[in-house]
Amino acid sequence: MKSLQLSSIFLFSALLVDLTMASCAHGTYLHKRKLHYKRAEESSSSNETVKTVEVGKFGYIGNIGPTNWVNLSPDNIACSTSTQQSPIDVTNTSTTLVTAGEVKITIPDLEEAEFENLGTTVEVVMEGKGGKTVIPGGKEFELKQFHFHSPSEHTIDGEYFPLEMHMVHESAEDSTLAVVSVLFSISAQANAPSTPLLLELTPSLSAISTPGSITATSPLKFESLISSISSQALHTYNGSLTTPPCKEGLEFFITSQPLELDVLSFNTFKAVLGFNSRFTQNAIGQANLLTASAGSVATGETAKNGTGVVAEEKAVVGEKKAVSGEANKTVTAGGENAVASGSAGAKVITVDGSQGKAKLHETVKGLTGVDLGALGF
Repeated sequence: MKSLQLSSIFLFSALLVDLTMASCAHGTYLHKRKLHYKRAEESSSSNETVKTVEVGKFGYIGNIGPTNWVNLSPDNIACSTSTQQSPIDVTNTSTTLVTAGEVKITIPDLEEAEFENLGTTVEVVMEGKGGKTVIPGGKEFELKQFHFHSPSEHTIDGEYFPLEMHMVHESAEDSTLAVVSVLFSISAQANAPSTPLLLELTPSLSAISTPGSITATSPLKFESLISSISSQALHTYNGSLTTPPCKEGLEFFITSQPLELDVLSFNTFKAVLGFNSRFTQNAIGQANLLTASAGSVATGETAKNGTGVVAEEKAVVGEKKAVSGEANKTVTAGGENAVASGSAGAKVITVDGSQGKAKLHETVKGLTGVDLGALGF
């Protein structure tokens, strides 16, 4: 009876706990990590409690996917309006290279750490574990957590990778965030091992296959990971959270060379992660893709004449330049056939009026990757 009372007291106390730490911002002041406690199955004679973590309210497919994040919460307005969004295509012009070793990472080995399934990613909680990173200029950040995306969110010169790890840090000085982003590529040799940290985490994934579940990892060693990151130049730029609320102000440091990932580890991660990657954003400073697409869509009434042709309905999709001839591209709905005129002159696409809206959606999606239908246009 006494043990039952103690268990009840613990359960009540635990329910009041809202430990700090959801995806890119989990473990920071932006998102508080919410834990829940409940007794084990009622049929069980055990008085033990089961700890779970709150599951994210967004996703990557359909109405909860990136094109509709802005409608999930008023806090997500930056997802569709900000001109400083991540991820981006990493190139020599979109980022700056930091010399190898300039970003100084220190992470002690751990006997174990909490490993949790947020529904949107899997995450290792690192708050209070002593992990630190000092960036060029001397500013220090504390490692709060690291989590995974598959496929990679960032691309390098248009190439994506099977897995990306975000090591999310927060500054004690001003609460700004820095992310060390590690890209992984499938090992070239069939029996080549993965990066040791991935091998240490892979066996624990089966214990957190259900969203909300938490387990403890086996011992984690970081020496090999730190050595691999420190021995190569890193791409850096100022971007945003790659998850809602898409807040600006994150400084990214991205590996220029991918680390090793074996097929078995990749398939194990992928089976739990599913697809959890935000689409590539415009270069920093350029129009937000969702704003550009929404503003370009004609919303006028369709007026049919005797031949079924819709009156002119123009939609300008950004100010994209043709690769050859540097000419503006314009998409126009309101003709009988789809036409592209002039290889070096202005490119115009006219769409049959009877199917104008559907074809316009298809055209815009082909040019920008944005699904206007999901945005309600």
